Amino acid sequence: MSKPYYASFFVHDAHQEAVTQYCGVIEMRRRNNKEIGPRELAVLLAKNLDVETDDVEVLQWGPVH
Repeated sequence: MSKPYYASFFVHDAHQEAVTQYCGVIEMRRRNNKEIGPRELAVLLAKNLDVETDDVEVLQWGPVH
């Protein structure tokens, strides 16, 4: 089952000394209904954006009701 989350986060680019901000709704498929934390979200975003986890800074997140 998928669940929509609103997320706002930065992606830091050390090579260009730049930061890009993203925000919007993310549809996530979860095997259980357990809420995710900022670290788990950062890991998933980093994997999907092909960057290091430490380069992702989650500002806000939460389930969309």
